[in-house]
This record gives sequence, structure tokens and C-alpha cells, in this order.
Amino acid sequence: MRKNQALLAALTFSIIIGLSFLFVKITLSYENQSLILAQRFLFAFLGVIIFTLIRPVKLRLTRKESINVLIISLFYPIIFFSSQILGLAQTTVTEAGIIQATAPAMTVLLAAVVLKEYVQKIQIVGILLSIAGVIFLQLMSSNGNYEFHFIGNLFIIGSILATAIWQIMSRKATRTIAPVQITIYIISIGCIFFNAFYFMNGGEISIYISSLKEFPYLGSILFLGVLSTFGSSLLSIFAVSKLPVIQVSVFNNLATLITVLSGIIILQEPFHYYHVIGGIIIIIGVLIVNFKRRNKVLQKGNIK
Repeated sequence: MRKNQALLAALTFSIIIGLSFLFVKITLSYENQSLILAQRFLFAFLGVIIFTLIRPVKLRLTRKESINVLIISLFYPIIFFSSQILGLAQTTVTEAGIIQATAPAMTVLLAAVVLKEYVQKIQIVGILLSIAGVIFLQLMSSNGNYEFHFIGNLFIIGSILATAIWQIMSRKATRTIAPVQITIYIISIGCIFFNAFYFMNGGEISIYISSLKEFPYLGSILFLGVLSTFGSSLLSIFAVSKLPVIQVSVFNNLATLITVLSGIIILQEPFHYYHVIGGIIIIIGVLIVNFKRRNKVLQKGNIK
């Protein structure tokens, strides 16, 4: 039952994450990055308050647990969201979604280093294949102008790396800390950090409030805050607490598909043949990595 719940949680958060790229792109057409992040985490924090009122949560942590949570919050939400929103401001939803497909491969590599998990040679091939797909996509998209999407895509890669690190750290942390406790703390830290950053850099309270009068913007911020930030964080941490990180990370492929389709269908972003080729190369590499790894895990009997 627990395993099925974890799989459902992984499926749900991957759908939310896949759609979040679209809503980030919508908000960027209205306001700047720092205001978006401040309001996003304000609504996420309000979601946390409502959640704790409905379901009280014990928040006391030991000193060691507090340090672990602080380190996790550095990668997620601070580095992850900063990189994601800066990247989406300088690239397309389609390219960001395809590059997102490398996340499981990065997770396998970091799991081998941090968790000392065994990596097969074929998995290394898969990782290199995924990276080759990203390089191909970047070169074809540049059209000779390497500054066009290069910086934006680097930020997206940075957000993917932050995701892999925080998922691995969260799995280790949930041995002693409940997933909901980690979620509440990282959302609270994110709210304080991004709102402080906004106001310390000349942000005005009048703009903070008046920007929410635009319905498309308000709707996007609500989705990003309540569902994409609070909801997906809770679901993701719960999933990695019950399943191997590598198994959970494969759900990023579904998020990739949703992101690409939302960019093409809703935002009418251009879609070229090299997006198909690059995407196929990346996804084949990811499947090689995760298919082999999941078999290895099953053979060891680590999944109950």
C-alpha cells in the first residue's frame, strides 16, 4: 500500500512540475523574477499554514536535523527556483522541458557518489548519451549565436542538479525526519529568503499587492505557490522516503513530456526536428540508466 501511495505521489508531482514551466513563463510576461518568487513562496507558506491548522504537525528537530534541513533548503528551494526562473527568462519552455530529461541521469551519478550505489557501465553510457542529446539540442538551437539560449539552458541545468542533490539528501534525512516536517521548514525558509531578497533590492509593497489584481497572473502564482511549490515538495519528499531516489527520478520523463506539449500547444512555441532528435537521444539515455538500475535494485531486494 505504501509503495502504491509513493508511486501515486511521484506521478502527481511529475504532472504538477511539468505544468509549472508553463505557469512560470506566463508570470514572467507580467512581472520580474524576484517578485514572482517572493509571491510564489508567500502563497506556498499560506498553504503550509492552512495545512498545519487542519493537520497539526510536530516541528521540533534536533540540532543535527536542523542543520540537514538548512542544507536541503539551500539546494531546494533557493538554488533550484532561482536557477529555474532565471533560465526560463532566457530560454523556451520546450527546450527547458527537454533538458529536464537529464535529471534522472544526474540523480544516478550523484547517488553513486553520495549514497555509494553501484553504477553499471551501461548506465555510464546512458548518462553520456543524455548529455550528448543536450549538447546536440543546444548547438542546433543556437543557429551560430551561442548567447541566444546558452545562458538560459545553463541555469536550467543548474536547477536540475539542485533537484538531484535535494532528492538524495531528502531520502537520507527522512530516516529521522518526517517528510511533512522537511516540507514545512523548506517552504518557510524559502518564503523568508525570497521575500527578503525582493524588498532588500528595492521592491515596493504597492507593486507587490497591485500585481495580484491581474487574474491570469494571480491564477498562475496560486498554482506555482500552492501546488507546484508546497504540493510537489510534499509529494516528492514522501515519494523518496518510500522508494529509491533513482526510481522516483524516472518520473521526470513524464514531466518533460507535459512541459514540451504545453509549450507547443498552449504557448505556440516553435517546434523543430532537432527538438525531436535531441529529445529522443536524451530519453533513450535516461531509459538505459533507469531500466538497468531498477533491475539491479529489484535483484538486491531493496524494494519491498
